[in-house]
Amino acid sequence: MREGIIARNPCQIPGAGTVPVAERPVATPAQVVALVDAINPRYRTAVLIAAWCGLRRGEIAGLRVSDVDLTEHTITVRKARVEPLHAPGQAFDKDPKSHAGKRTIVIPPHVVPLVRLHLEQYAGTDRLFVSRDGTPLRGNTLYQAFVRARKKVGLDDLTFHDLRHTGQTLAAQTGATLADLMKRLGHSSMAAARRYLHAVDGRDREIAKALSELAAHGDVARLPRHITMRS
Repeated sequence: MREGIIARNPCQIPGAGTVPVAERPVATPAQVVALVDAINPRYRTAVLIAAWCGLRRGEIAGLRVSDVDLTEHTITVRKARVEPLHAPGQAFDKDPKSHAGKRTIVIPPHVVPLVRLHLEQYAGTDRLFVSRDGTPLRGNTLYQAFVRARKKVGLDDLTFHDLRHTGQTLAAQTGATLADLMKRLGHSSMAAARRYLHAVDGRDREIAKALSELAAHGDVARLPRHITMRS
């Protein structure tokens, strides 16, 4: 096939080349609040943006003040901060991996006041997140602050990236479609976003209950328009 003699490999093994992804922990909204309370106030909004807007750590570090629109309640991802392991101290901003990575995300209403407070008290003149000396926030600085916070609240197995996973799982539970999740996560492939849809599996019990209610009264118009997940 490599030499162009045949069009495709005749030896196809179902499932070959697919590496199972281990399930990651998902924080509850209450646990997110606990983390926000436990972390250094300078980084509280970073936790909220990761958990409720689904941004990666590099995307958070790359945000500019101009990327936040408090009138429209949105955050626009334009760049990501990169810190090469082979070249410590040589951080730089670059475009997201794909065109889908450049996106505008609506901030949940309950997060907006904290973003506004951060802008007033902790943001730099240009960058949304800065270190105490005003230099661009380093990913390791945020990571170390997060590690201390998670230890305080007993969430040692939760990584900062799991906050992104948490936000998208919660979004799936609200009824977000695959296309919705792809846009919010900044994924260009369905496979990357599909993993978050496993969160809606628990809705089947609620669906079954709604079907029984339909059978009881036979009036489709009386069914609820939305099925609410119960925690």
